[in-house]
Amino acid sequence: MRIRVNFKSGHRQTFIVPKTMLATDFRNLAEKIGGKIDNIEFSLANNHIGLYDAELQEPLISPE
Repeated sequence: MRIRVNFKSGHRQTFIVPKTMLATDFRNLAEKIGGKIDNIEFSLANNHIGLYDAELQEPLISPE
């Protein structure tokens, strides 16, 4: 999972964090690296999560 941390200093850093990591452990790690945290943004790895198991019913070739 990608997590973007905005620090109070104005610095921003994106971390790639395993899903098994506890939020408190991540926060402590991020504070050690960049200082006081202003906010944290979470993002999904893929914007099309529901399409992984979908089957195409029609080919992707566009008609001419």
